[in-house]
Amino acid sequence: MLRLFLSVDMVGSTEFKARFTGQSSDGWLDIFRTFFTSFPLMVAGQIGFQFLDDDATPAIDVWKVMGDEVLFVTTPQTPEELTSTLIAVLRAMSLYEARHFAEMPMRLKATAWFADFDGANIEIEVPELSSGQGAYLDYIGPDIDLGFRITKFAKPGIMVLSLDVLEVLLDSRNAGDAALYLMGREPLKGVMFGRAYPIIWMHAASEKVAFLPWEIETDPLIAAAVSAKPTPAAELRKVIDDMRLYLKKVHGRDRPAAKLGAKP
Repeated sequence: MLRLFLSVDMVGSTEFKARFTGQSSDGWLDIFRTFFTSFPLMVAGQIGFQFLDDDATPAIDVWKVMGDEVLFVTTPQTPEELTSTLIAVLRAMSLYEARHFAEMPMRLKATAWFADFDGANIEIEVPELSSGQGAYLDYIGPDIDLGFRITKFAKPGIMVLSLDVLEVLLDSRNAGDAALYLMGREPLKGVMFGRAYPIIWMHAASEKVAFLPWEIETDPLIAAAVSAKPTPAAELRKVIDDMRLYLKKVHGRDRPAAKLGAKP
């Protein structure tokens, strides 16, 4: 079974909290408490809106919270559901920034990746000792690690995608709702046997991401993105095919395309 994992992280939060060094945490605590309580509700609302005309609304759950990051997990059944879910999360990010960060130097960034639980990844039950409410479900494995590796290439207002997510999205009938960019390649520890991994950015095709001046000035990747145009689907498919060929020819590994809706 494939599960989709989504990370949404605050950008600029460390610098913001540093303003209050030596002071009470009251100056920043409410801002972060609001994010962890309100943002998941906003995501659920946007999922509901996105699937308003469908027979059923996909479930999306908070997996856990880490630092200034909230992680979601869901199980899309079709490529179209995947694409719509990503669009809904991006819309929630944009609305949250406009509502809560308009007067603050903080932004949101996101990452989306698959983990295959018919393969090398596993879910484990961790006893919840403090609350007495049973076990806490956690996920571990190489696909989970990949997601955390690529999160560092997400930027404000942008979602970075794993290649598996990209491939399924490209096969969806609503792929045109997403603007996709190949922003280069970076080596990732423990991923693809050291070969540089393609960095794929996404935003909603109906929206233009506005970077702040200092983001452009200090981040070469953002500066390059300002004038970048979406990468053609054929070029993105070639990137996927090239990586698959590399794994097969050099390392004898077959990496089949991700399939949604499989039974465990």
